[in-house]
Amino acid sequence: MKFLMLTWNYPPVVGGIEQVAQYTATGLRGRGHTVRVVASALPPGAQKTDDSTRHLYRARKKGIPAFLWHAFFTGLRLIRQEKPDAILCPSLTSGPAAWLISQWTRVPYAIQIHGSDVLVSNRLYQWVITPLLSGARMLFANSQNTADLLIRRGLHRTKIRVVSPGVTPPPPLEATSTDSTIQLLAEIKGRPILLTVGRLIRRKGILEFIEQVIPLLSVRIPDLIYLIVGGEPRASLIHRERILEELTLAIQNGGHENRVKWLGRLSDADLKLVYQQADLFVLPCLDTPKDVEGFGIVILEAALHGVPCVATRCGGLPDAVADGKTGLLVEPGRFSEMADALCELLGQPDRLAALGAAARQRTLAEFTWDAVAARYEAGLQSMLESGSR
Repeated sequence: MKFLMLTWNYPPVVGGIEQVAQYTATGLRGRGHTVRVVASALPPGAQKTDDSTRHLYRARKKGIPAFLWHAFFTGLRLIRQEKPDAILCPSLTSGPAAWLISQWTRVPYAIQIHGSDVLVSNRLYQWVITPLLSGARMLFANSQNTADLLIRRGLHRTKIRVVSPGVTPPPPLEATSTDSTIQLLAEIKGRPILLTVGRLIRRKGILEFIEQVIPLLSVRIPDLIYLIVGGEPRASLIHRERILEELTLAIQNGGHENRVKWLGRLSDADLKLVYQQADLFVLPCLDTPKDVEGFGIVILEAALHGVPCVATRCGGLPDAVADGKTGLLVEPGRFSEMADALCELLGQPDRLAALGAAARQRTLAEFTWDAVAARYEAGLQSMLESGSR
């Protein structure tokens, strides 16, 4: 099959949707299909990759209007030249160009939906995305929760297929870790380590975890340390919040300077080292009506290193954590139960190791990008067959 991908989100920008876009394209190519990618402009200072000349068509100017203009006209040209079977949008941002091209050419399009992208409360946004969702021949939801959000909007379940994101075991790294990370991990070696990786946004529940759960844990496990990796969402179109200052104040006001450390964004080498030393991954997301954790790729990344997860039962997290088998789920907002779950696992090293091994095994069996690409392939094939009948 031949596909045209229109995407605002693409590496070298770092993020979950960027990974989904890149690995969907490379995964489908690896299964013998042709994928041409029309993407937004390179960020300032970013270097072009080999993919840029072979399969990737970048906008020349920054900004969404310039990208949509580029996506429409470049996409239209590639459709005339390549005659693809379908258009694929890794997010709703490229939906307007796909919808318009489809109206002109009758080439069907599919959109990958991530959860929060259908919950934005802006009325103009909701007015715009309604025909984009209705016009798509298939919607790939990243979790059952996201699929339920689409069904509640009135989208027919027959055009919705759940395909969770994947991860790829990282190759051996040539780069070495920085001295600061090596020194920190040497200083805290032997202490129980909790880890959260992700963008600093409110729905992650990191602030509430520091304020409500860390005090409970510090009484029961005095030498415990909590590491936070990630930065504020500077490039996000949806998340404008800036909570780093609040996190810093919460750490200071609670007297947690010796047990809560914000590490910022880390290199791959540094992050690998942190994962290897962590005992438990924590994703204490909140149940927020206008924002939702669509799936939780970082849970799978932790699992690749044999680190099990304790997370909240909200959004798409139950798809990423097999409760009692690869980690534990607790209800969002129940801080004492979260503390109990963490203490329980940290006090049972054998069970912790078994959960970590099961998490890694499940991830390698079900969530590699080769397995995920096969699910996208099957969904796209079904979409095209249904359209030809």
